[in-house]
This record gives sequence, structure tokens and C-alpha cells, in this order.
Amino acid sequence: MRDSDFKALNHNCQGYKPYLRGGELAPGYKPDYVLRAGTDFVILESEKASSRKHFLGGLLKAAHFLREERVGKLIFLLTPRDNTTVEQIARHLSPYLAYLAEISNLRDVFVVKAGDYCCQGGPLAIAGLEFEQCATKVAFPRER
Repeated sequence: MRDSDFKALNHNCQGYKPYLRGGELAPGYKPDYVLRAGTDFVILESEKASSRKHFLGGLLKAAHFLREERVGKLIFLLTPRDNTTVEQIARHLSPYLAYLAEISNLRDVFVVKAGDYCCQGGPLAIAGLEFEQCATKVAFPRER
């Protein structure tokens, strides 16, 4: 999916309102789409690249932004490749998420196949049952 098409979708999560469609959320940080409910954020990144560095960079930037009074979750939409699957990316991010838990208010990270998220003409409701069934939650290797 093209970046502009992703940003034009009506992403939704109950209780949140669209906040940003690709603009600068913080200096040097331009996520693809952001939903907001007060100081609670849902950050969405659509990744077509297969480099794990892209995902790690997105994780670090979200964790850095979600500090002090800001809390939230991060969702990566992935276009799978032979060398990059949802499960591989979730496993790769797990130890970094555990490390960042001590310094960030990033609560949850999910990796979802773009085709599963944007099915039947529109995106799934984030945190809805269908989303929960197709998303892979990045696990903490230890309890928070």
C-alpha cells in the first residue's frame, strides 16, 4: 500500500480521535498516522521495507516520544516478504521493548500484516476482536 493511501484511511480505536496523518509528532519524528485520547496515543507505522533496522528505529522513536505524561501503543503494519514475517519482526523487537519499558510509557507493540488489517475495504478497529485475532503482540521476555 502506498504511504499516501495508508495515511488517507480512517484508522479507528474506540475513544481516540485522529490526530496526525504523517506530520511531525516531535522534532525528527514523523509517524505515518496517530490517534489520540488526551495524553494517550496510538501510533501506526506502515512498513514496506524488510530491514529490521526500520522497525527498531520506529520502536525507539515511539518509546522516546511516549515519556513523561504521554502513554500509548505502537502498531506496525507489515507487507511480508520471504525474509520478513510478522512473527520474525515481533521476536526481533521483544528484547528491545523489554529494555525500553524502564524508560518509556510505551505499553504495547503489535505487528500486523497490512493485508489483514486493511481488509474488506477499510481498516480494522484497533483493539477490536478482529484486530486482536490477526495482530501479533510483541512479547516481553520478562514481566514488566
